[in-house]
Amino acid sequence: MRAGRRTRGGTLPARLRGVFPGTRLIETHISWVFLGRRYVHKVKKPVNLGFLDFRTLARRRHFCEEEVRLNRRLATDTYLGVDELRRGGRVVEVAVRMRRLPANRMLDHLVAKGCADAGLMERVGRTIADFHASAATSRSISQFGSRRVIERNWRENFTQTRSFPAEVLQPGLHRDMRGWVARVLSGESRRFTARVREGRIRDCHGDLQAQHVCCTEPIRVFDCIEFNHRFRYSDTAAEIAFLAMDLDHLGRSDLAADFLNAYFDASGDYAAVPLLDFYRAYRAWVRGKVLGMQGPARWRDSHDYFSLAAGYAAPRPAPRLVVMTGLIGSGKTTIARELSRGAGAQDAGIVVRTDAVRRQVAEVPWHYRSAAGLGDGLYTPEMTTRTYARCLEIARSLLAAGWSIILDGVFGRRSERDAARDLARELGVEVEVRWCDAPDATLRERIRRRARVGTDLSEASAGLLDAQRSVYESPDGEPAVVRLSATCHDRPA
Repeated sequence: MRAGRRTRGGTLPARLRGVFPGTRLIETHISWVFLGRRYVHKVKKPVNLGFLDFRTLARRRHFCEEEVRLNRRLATDTYLGVDELRRGGRVVEVAVRMRRLPANRMLDHLVAKGCADAGLMERVGRTIADFHASAATSRSISQFGSRRVIERNWRENFTQTRSFPAEVLQPGLHRDMRGWVARVLSGESRRFTARVREGRIRDCHGDLQAQHVCCTEPIRVFDCIEFNHRFRYSDTAAEIAFLAMDLDHLGRSDLAADFLNAYFDASGDYAAVPLLDFYRAYRAWVRGKVLGMQGPARWRDSHDYFSLAAGYAAPRPAPRLVVMTGLIGSGKTTIARELSRGAGAQDAGIVVRTDAVRRQVAEVPWHYRSAAGLGDGLYTPEMTTRTYARCLEIARSLLAAGWSIILDGVFGRRSERDAARDLARELGVEVEVRWCDAPDATLRERIRRRARVGTDLSEASAGLLDAQRSVYESPDGEPAVVRLSATCHDRPA
């Protein structure tokens, strides 16, 4: 557990004085947090803030138990239990007991220090995808993803920010965002309904900020919302949008793109993509509201979040389709990831990776390893045909929704590349084929290095390289081809 932000509040009540000797006290608006060298105790304040009510000991005990239960989903060995604090043999308070997590491994700290990279975001994305796959859902939970509830949440936010001073929130921006939200809710009504029907409304974390992600082994995500299920029951798209927005706010839209692509590789939930801007805007608006309510000292931060929300509401650039092609080990995925990051949040694209989609089509988890060769298991001609058809289906849906797409696969036959060109022509979007090429020695070394690491979705082997080379159809001479050397520098085809 890491320290929360220190806020103004009352003095420590007499019943808690001297209870945790040798600790440092951090006070938040809802808790007293006692930091020891190895352990942390969190005591909930007896407050009623409308969205939470901790006024009685029984309620504080209940929500302490809920905090432990819910947070063990993503930080199993961090939340140790609920301790009773006694005076004169009588229970006077309860406290959540946790292991103290290293502050220097929090994601926001790593981002600030420039120590977060694509590999780390891949681990985070896979962790959240696995969590969402097992998170509870039900008819009562699903109602929180309905258009009616989403509309009510936005209306509440607009009402609560209506009187904010102009230096925090310009009246024109407030008006424009209300109009944009109304148009999205109306225009995407079927999409919201589909999310409910497909079981994508889950018992989520609810507060997926970078400061709540501890980048240890394994990844530990802590401090979820336990006090109000309305804040926790949500579309999984809204949850991943929260962390993506937070990374955008930290100035690292590239890491947000890496996180999202890793999540979609593992979850296959590409239907969430068209709602990302909507939910990122929502999360940014909520953060702006919360900070704005804290007074002039936080108004600059509040203003920044409202501006970020407005950015998500701006029209996206014209979408384009990029098709990667090349033998295994030629650097296709590295280039695809770089292309997906774009110049900012609105310019980012989605990588649709055949190695991931192949598993999704076969209905096996992302970490499944078949040890099959070309023509066997997941790599039969029939499975390859189904995989490429599914990739084009995903691309069609997302391009039509205004998102740029990078198809990352071998695309070793001209017919496969032409199918992508036909799709782009049909949708009226720009298309380009990126051909990655490298000397045989470079390809084999990359394959050996990848096999040693053992975390990539690709099951490529040196033996598979020879089989693949024998059937690969060079794109030399085809239209709109950019050839990339082993060092990833462009040179005309």
